[in-house]
Amino acid sequence: MLCLESEFQTLLPNFPILKGNEFIFTIGWANAVRYIDQEVELFIKGLHILEILYKNKTQYDFGFGSLSPSYKILLKLKETNEPLAIELTNWIASTGGNYYIGK
Repeated sequence: MLCLESEFQTLLPNFPILKGNEFIFTIGWANAVRYIDQEVELFIKGLHILEILYKNKTQYDFGFGSLSPSYKILLKLKETNEPLAIELTNWIASTGGNYYIGK
């Protein structure tokens, strides 16, 4: 899993504090459908990799907590591509899980 430190800092500029106004935390239940396109698999995996790095750097086992955006997108994806949603949910679980998806 690769994420450059500069990318990490761009996406989480207030690290280790999460203010909730960072771009990735503007993804919510109501607008998650906007992020479903031909790159959705890479986007969800990237979000999860960022969360794994955050967990490792902070030692917070819950990661981003309820702010975690990947599950919100996965629920919307399930409506149009259930097999991919299941595959990505299983991938998140196998790589440590998050607030919504257990290990």
